[in-house]
Amino acid sequence: MNRIGLSLILPGLGYTTLWLTGCVQTHFNPATHTQDYTITSTSKEVSMGRNLAQRILDETPLVTDETLQEKVRTIGQRLVAVCDRKELVYQFAVVKAEQVNAFSLPGGYVFIHDALIQHTDNDDELAGVIAHEIAHITARHAVKRYESGLGMQLVQLASLAIRQPQVLQGTSIALQATRLAYAREEELEADRLGVRYMKAAGFDPTAMLAFLEKLHDLNREEPHYLPRGMVRPHYALTHPFVPERIVAVKEELFGVADYIDYLNTPQ
Repeated sequence: MNRIGLSLILPGLGYTTLWLTGCVQTHFNPATHTQDYTITSTSKEVSMGRNLAQRILDETPLVTDETLQEKVRTIGQRLVAVCDRKELVYQFAVVKAEQVNAFSLPGGYVFIHDALIQHTDNDDELAGVIAHEIAHITARHAVKRYESGLGMQLVQLASLAIRQPQVLQGTSIALQATRLAYAREEELEADRLGVRYMKAAGFDPTAMLAFLEKLHDLNREEPHYLPRGMVRPHYALTHPFVPERIVAVKEELFGVADYIDYLNTPQ
């Protein structure tokens, strides 16, 4: 075990160092081509994901159509065979849910809503969704969010310890904004990685683009109710606007997006 010093900048206080006891691991992440520093081992990540997956299954019914479940598993395993983290045992499941959505958990767990599958026209579009979720796992996005959450708690505890609640409030707002920004970048990174996995697995990567454009149309049709006089700031969303994702996918596919895409993407 190593004693780790974590230096933090608190408004009006300069640097504050917190000392933790734990093991910091460093490894090269082949998905993101970055050197990652983490306190979460792969075994802990898998255990965390297993516990979360069980909670999902306790609360959300699985689709009983075994043919559909097998199709999703088969597509998933084709993509896993070419992904950047093959040390995990990936699990895929279709759950009954009305939202057009899919999500992944640490350690290799991927869940697809049956409502989303109903909006796909072919296996390639479904593969695009699954590839995106696998990419979140290979890039360890959920683990990084978990660890950044721990970091936020440490800052808040430090602020409370020195009895400056106004610092706590300001720091919390700033850190939340930073986490949202990172979440948006993670979504775009997962799209780019997903395109690469689709190509390598023999799926048509342009199907990801086709599904995103379909998703964009669905989002425009959904009502978004806000109090009078308020607008929905795109930087406050945990996911980027779909046009941003379309630009990222086009750049990955073709090297450049269309001029009209940049006009339609919030800056």
